[in-house]
Amino acid sequence: MEKETPYLVTALKFRPLKFSDVVGQEHITKTLINAINLNRMHHAYLFSGPRGVGKTTTARILARALNCLNPVDGEPCNVCDNCKAMLENRSMDINEIDGASNNSVDDIRALRENAKFPPILGKYKIYIIDEVHMLSTSAFNALLKILEEPPKHLLFMFATTEPHKVPATIVSRCQRFDFHRMEIAKITEQLRAISEIENIKIDEESLFAIAKKADGSMRDAESIFDQVISFTDGEITLPKVSVALHLIDDDFFFDISDAIVSKDLKKVFQISSQVAQRGYDYLETLQGLLEHFRNLLAVKVANSTEFLETSQYFAEKYVQFAKKFETQDLIRFIQIISNAEQQLKFSPQQKIRFEITLSLLASIPNSVDLNELLKEIENLKSQPNINADPNKPRQPRQPAQSSTNISQQSSREIPIEPNRGVEKTALPLQDLPKSTKSETIISKEQIEEKWNLFIDKFATPENNLSSLALAKFSFDDNQIILYAETQGVFDNFSSPSRKNKIEKFAKEFFGDSIEFKVVPNFTATENIENNKTKSIKTSSKNSNDNSIVSNEKVSSNQSEIEKAIIELFNAKENN
Repeated sequence: MEKETPYLVTALKFRPLKFSDVVGQEHITKTLINAINLNRMHHAYLFSGPRGVGKTTTARILARALNCLNPVDGEPCNVCDNCKAMLENRSMDINEIDGASNNSVDDIRALRENAKFPPILGKYKIYIIDEVHMLSTSAFNALLKILEEPPKHLLFMFATTEPHKVPATIVSRCQRFDFHRMEIAKITEQLRAISEIENIKIDEESLFAIAKKADGSMRDAESIFDQVISFTDGEITLPKVSVALHLIDDDFFFDISDAIVSKDLKKVFQISSQVAQRGYDYLETLQGLLEHFRNLLAVKVANSTEFLETSQYFAEKYVQFAKKFETQDLIRFIQIISNAEQQLKFSPQQKIRFEITLSLLASIPNSVDLNELLKEIENLKSQPNINADPNKPRQPRQPAQSSTNISQQSSREIPIEPNRGVEKTALPLQDLPKSTKSETIISKEQIEEKWNLFIDKFATPENNLSSLALAKFSFDDNQIILYAETQGVFDNFSSPSRKNKIEKFAKEFFGDSIEFKVVPNFTATENIENNKTKSIKTSSKNSNDNSIVSNEKVSSNQSEIEKAIIELFNAKENN
């Protein structure tokens, strides 16, 4: 009866035996090969980096290459006695130590005593200390002396995932090599090669899912690969991988983004229920959604899939979905999800927080490109206005209210007695200034019909136009004519700022540019009385200079509010 071959996990079965087999760390393997060929070996090396990227494996390959009897271009032959002894863990010249369990000062003292003796078969006596950051402070201090003045035959190789915990005095005496996190494409390529050797059928989407789950660790990827093989008894597909690893399918994130772009709040709550029914973690789902929108943004700004780490199927899907979003919207989504991710970690009701986040994403209005908006404004400014006075300085355009909105607003208002506050004057209209407009867009009857609504809306204290409600008006040739009963009212409403404000409100309300003019409507006797009053003030100034100067200062510094009160109540100053 044949003896059954024991099962060997993928991570051990396909462990690199040469520098050329190490995946994704070419910047390190090339340096070490050149150092071997040039005989420029350092007495201590520090290999740092995340888990499962080849730190200890590289140290073992380097140790075999240095003691190999038949090296080839810096690579170990793996067939000589020294290489076989190392592969079978029976070499007397290469000692591998676990720093986590041999971290005391006594362990390092024993190491120092043994290190004094030369190697038995090889060229170097080598110590590989894994997880060296676990050594105690006393152990590091004990190691420091022999690192500072090592024997010629002694060489150290340290491996650690936390180099910041290694004392600077140790690091400064080592050549440090930082191992990179493995790229998804590199992991996928290696898994594909392993599956071909093992005659395992697996699709491209499954390879990417496993590589993504490994989070940059080749050893983790190979362990997950073994797990998926055990779960499936035939061909490996993405649905089977998702079930085996309890992954959130990328199509699920496309469903979420589709609900957001269509602003379908009902679908948002259905998606939230699916998350609970499938047993997905809300935080993990939100993190996946963050990466999903990041991919959409990468495709949008680059107009290609070069920044994506996904399969060809989903890469094409990202290209199609990116067309549905604006760049600014994607940035806002990413920012909202990032903030919600922090809140969700400490929320006692994660489902509600998750639903609120998705509802917010589906409810915010789409952003408008500022450059396009400015171009549109410039185009509107460049359009000729047939009613504009060519001699009048050009004013900025204000958004006109459509006739439909005006009619709807008028129908909702409570009917008010027509022509309230509008009185005709005895002065002949032919003596009044005429408009220079060549064509009248809005009729006199339309202005009179809606004038009361205009007064109710804009003749308010907030606009500093309360006195408009008591003033006398007339309408002629697309003009609003105010008849000033006093010199103060005439001076106040003749100011350019007040005039422009009324014209702006009129255009906003009536939907057309309407001129505003102020004409005097007080008698010559009133002017004579005003002149007498001015003479009395002048003579009083000569007799009591200090008092008059004070009064004039108060008068000159009157605020707009005081002027409005004087106009509203037809008040006179006490002199």
